[in-house]
Amino acid sequence: MAIVKMNKFTLFAFQNEKETLLKNLQKFEGVEFVNLQSKLENDEFSFLKSAVEEKDILQRENELSKIKFSLDFLNNYIDEEKGLQALKKGKKSITFEELENSIKGIDWISIYEDLKNKEENQNALSNEKTKLESEIEALLPWVSFNCPFKDLRSLKYTSYFIGTIPNNLKDSFVEEFNNEVGFSYVELINEGKEEVYILALVIKELEENAFEILKKYGFSKANFNYDESPKDIIKACEDRISKINNERETNIKSLKEMNDYYEKMKLVYEYYSNYLERAKVTENFLKTKEIVVIEGWNTLSSNSELEEVIKNIAKENYYLEFKEVEENDKVPILLKNNGFVEPFESITEMYSMPKYKEIDPTPVMSLFYFVFFGMMLSDAGYGVVMVIATALALKLLKLEKATKNFMKLFLYLGISTVIWGAIYGGWFGDAPAQFLGKPAPYLISVSDEIMKVFGMAIAFGVVHIIVGLAMKAYILIRDKKYLDALFDVGFWYISLGGIFMMFVESLSSTGKILTIIGFVGLVLTQGRDAPTIGGKIGGGIYGLYGITSYIGDFVSYSRLLALGLATGFIANAFNLMINLIPGAAKFIVGPIIFIVGHLFNLGINALGSYVHSSRLQYLEFFNKFYEGGGKKFTPFKSQSKFVNVTNKKVNA
Repeated sequence: MAIVKMNKFTLFAFQNEKETLLKNLQKFEGVEFVNLQSKLENDEFSFLKSAVEEKDILQRENELSKIKFSLDFLNNYIDEEKGLQALKKGKKSITFEELENSIKGIDWISIYEDLKNKEENQNALSNEKTKLESEIEALLPWVSFNCPFKDLRSLKYTSYFIGTIPNNLKDSFVEEFNNEVGFSYVELINEGKEEVYILALVIKELEENAFEILKKYGFSKANFNYDESPKDIIKACEDRISKINNERETNIKSLKEMNDYYEKMKLVYEYYSNYLERAKVTENFLKTKEIVVIEGWNTLSSNSELEEVIKNIAKENYYLEFKEVEENDKVPILLKNNGFVEPFESITEMYSMPKYKEIDPTPVMSLFYFVFFGMMLSDAGYGVVMVIATALALKLLKLEKATKNFMKLFLYLGISTVIWGAIYGGWFGDAPAQFLGKPAPYLISVSDEIMKVFGMAIAFGVVHIIVGLAMKAYILIRDKKYLDALFDVGFWYISLGGIFMMFVESLSSTGKILTIIGFVGLVLTQGRDAPTIGGKIGGGIYGLYGITSYIGDFVSYSRLLALGLATGFIANAFNLMINLIPGAAKFIVGPIIFIVGHLFNLGINALGSYVHSSRLQYLEFFNKFYEGGGKKFTPFKSQSKFVNVTNKKVNA
């Protein structure tokens, strides 16, 4: 239960074995590469150059974009299990060897080209349909005009005007046009909200005069490049749209039956995404004409296994060196904890991973977190819901490791909530008393013994802070800084212990003496790093002033009481609402209020308990001993989006 011991390796191998080597290191899933590009700035490495192959990366990215297009296109039509069903089924697992063998029999380029043609065909049909619909929309106002447009264009002695004028000008226009233009004909084809659709015929000698009047009334000419009448054109467009719809439906039906394509392209995607990862990772390497230089991190315990992987590929043609961690190395961090502690690693990671020389705070923190969360949520009914929901999820659903650990975390926190809820007698608030007429048994009544619960919360806080200081002492002693442990922890223990003893009548005298000893020790030692006597004394006084922050820390633990009260009071309020409903309506509306209200209370207060439990760890516990700032160990391994690519055979 600690930070896993790491070491750095340096590997020299032949260029022609690089791809096979990377493939097997990807299966190994145990190395994180170091970027060596900065070494090119040193003259002594001038004979080396970057091993990255940009053309190869661009080619793989281009291939992957085609594969992704195929999957995205098919995803619009393939009926795939989603949501809970997908989680229940989980991802299919396949080994590297099985994936490679499957890819050999898939002509994915032909699949891509077929799908690309189908997409282009669907888009062309869709565009044509949109164009036809626009034509119909433009012609609908003219549908009453039953003359073919070609007949208008064939007139020899007559000019025509077809278009629109504003609706509010139609009467004055018709009157003036008829009066001013002899040998003319005006027809109102249709009347819209804003416009009137007109046809005007005049002899050619009067065309210019007619046009001036039309222009005066805001005439807008309509241009139609058709021969048939509007009605016939609309009918032809509608017939073509019907054929397009049928063709599109036929295409969609065939696409929905392409599950085989879809499943094949998933495998192709996994293969080429991992291929791309191997191409991109070469950005970390250096090379000569024949040799590739690789540097990285692996766990100390995997040295022999790593060498065996390399030896199986390179035979005897390689050079491998393992180096111990040096002082200035930025070592990636890998945590290893037991089944209970591991889910709590996410809480530590949200704050910051430990540095390599630090200790992993998760094992100790997890115990306090377990206690604090349950004390804040403090309703056994809610805890039972959490336990059942997470247990079913873990049992029935095939979850990724991170999601599984998250479910385990809330399973454990649900158990804590059940324990504290049973202590306080909270089962969906006071539901047993409200609906069964008999209060649930309890050890402590939060409402009647509020000061006892408050005292218990402060006591937990004291223990929490004392343990935090103890961990600081452990780190200092481990690093052989014995005096620092006395100065920075021992004197605080003496001071805080003396203060608490002063509140006990029989120990008050001893407490005063210890407090004075502790205070003097702090004043004399907290400024010890200052270069001058004045600075040392000033630093000591300022260090002693830190006693006020401990008072604030202790008060922070009152939230253990406050959130527990909030959960219970809100739950009781929902129960009271149900009992206030008159008559038979209580049996209809009551269950709805009970379920919705208590689920809301569970959700909002579980979130509050999660946040405030984390806050107590980060601000009151970690700041006593923990620095953080480490970088998580991210091994080079397969990328799995649609199927889990593993390095070992998975039993069916």
